Amino acid sequence: MAKQTGTWLIVIGACIAFLGLCSFPAAFGPNADKSLLGAGMAILSTGMMLMAGGLYIKARTFSERTSEDAAPQTKRNRKANCDRCGKNEPVIQCRVHQLHLCGECLGEHYDFRSCAYVPSTRRNPTKAAAYTQASGA
Repeated sequence: MAKQTGTWLIVIGACIAFLGLCSFPAAFGPNADKSLLGAGMAILSTGMMLMAGGLYIKARTFSERTSEDAAPQTKRNRKANCDRCGKNEPVIQCRVHQLHLCGECLGEHYDFRSCAYVPSTRRNPTKAAAYTQASGA
């Protein structure tokens, strides 16, 4: 509803601003009437204010709509355990097989010809919270 109200305010404001602009030739013509200049400026500024108000209303409804859409998504609750044994904290990730491995399982999985390893980004929630407190974040 507010989005439509904003659109209508912009349209009505544009029409009123156009009427204010139409009075300027009479104020600056050969038979100039300087009193029309003040009236034209007042009408033009009223139309511009209505257009600005309509734009403001549309922006407010847009930001409210996007903040509702950007509600926190429920992330998949992953356990901070090794994908193979499920007991220990993972220290490395095999990028080829997409496995987070602990030190014990790494010895069984290791194949230098086909696997590419990077440090694991999966952490225990308690250790991650302790890290953020220690770093002052």
